[in-house]
Amino acid sequence: MAKRTHKAGWTVAVWVGMLVGSVCAAGEASASSPRVRSSDPALVALIDQATHRSKTFSQLVQTIEATNGIVYVDPGKCSHGVHACLPMSMQVSGPNRLMHIVIDRTTRASDIETMTSLGHELQHAIEVLGDPTVHDGLTMFNFYRRTATTDSNRFETTAAVNAGNTVFDELRASARNPR
Repeated sequence: MAKRTHKAGWTVAVWVGMLVGSVCAAGEASASSPRVRSSDPALVALIDQATHRSKTFSQLVQTIEATNGIVYVDPGKCSHGVHACLPMSMQVSGPNRLMHIVIDRTTRASDIETMTSLGHELQHAIEVLGDPTVHDGLTMFNFYRRTATTDSNRFETTAAVNAGNTVFDELRASARNPR
């Protein structure tokens, strides 16, 4: 009888673990994108807001949806004193390439500035995900070393700058002319 109780206890633990894992995983994705996610409710809300208010931001998210990338948007600090960054790290899990965008929520940046920075960084994620040979931090670093302007191991692309500027313009226009 003791064996049966012990086995039943493990079954319950497995079911509870699966349920909790499913709830946590569901909470990470934004309402509009399972491939652009955050565990931070404020960032999830900003991702959803930017997706609905900016055509360009929405296209960036849709482009990531068509890749094998999953982009986690996390609160944190970036080096070089910037508000947002795409750290040179990537992990592969099954068919997916996992990346992180870091947003510094401790600055006094407005929501529009945060969504603009996020659009800029999503463009960087798209650039990396467009090269199937990029699969870790080293290949990501070397990709940008080949393709982007360099300043003390800091990379920038015209496409990301343009994406951020366009997202900003669209968000400002949508604030003036709500639908």
